[in-house]
Amino acid sequence: MLSGPAVALDALTEAHRQPLRSLADRDQSIWTYFPIGYCGAGDDFDPWFDRALAHARAGTQLPFAVVRKADGCVVGTTRFYEIVPEHRRLAIGSTWYGPDTRGTLTNFEVRLLQLTLAFERWGMNRIELITDPLNMASRAAMKLLGAVEEGRLRNHLIYKDGRIRDSIVFSIIANEWPVVRSRLLRKLGYEGFWAPSPLDHDGNVGGNRPNLD
Repeated sequence: MLSGPAVALDALTEAHRQPLRSLADRDQSIWTYFPIGYCGAGDDFDPWFDRALAHARAGTQLPFAVVRKADGCVVGTTRFYEIVPEHRRLAIGSTWYGPDTRGTLTNFEVRLLQLTLAFERWGMNRIELITDPLNMASRAAMKLLGAVEEGRLRNHLIYKDGRIRDSIVFSIIANEWPVVRSRLLRKLGYEGFWAPSPLDHDGNVGGNRPNLD
């Protein structure tokens, strides 16, 4: 578990299936920009969840449930994926939140926790964030985070309806992390009284971690 003042990231387990299903059922629009393999709309929810657990067991992806600490409610999900240990890079994404959480500061705290673990404990050189060019909310959030827009991957992914999607790639690299970290702390109002430390946990997320040694 990764824990901040307002949210915790719990390694995804079977116990999170129904809470996440309930959130998704409230607003199926969350799946609009998720391609094949990452989309759990309607009857695809259980296959989506099963794939996430399978990736977690294999250590190829590290999915989390986002938990609001004030009441213990699951409010969304995120993950590490496309982990390339030999080049010390990975992607953060496959993130969605329930309707009551979108537009709040939750995502900034989630990213602060994930980026701290990736850069400061695992020694990553590069973190990627990838989105649909049409997903303007996601693109805006990545820019607010301090990520750099690098360019477009053409014909990158396919949606269930057959649409072929380009992808916009953002990144944060290791020497940019201190500035991004300070920006996140300011946005969250945590500067001066709380800062995440990679020593607050053992670096083993749900018993799994990428083999970076």
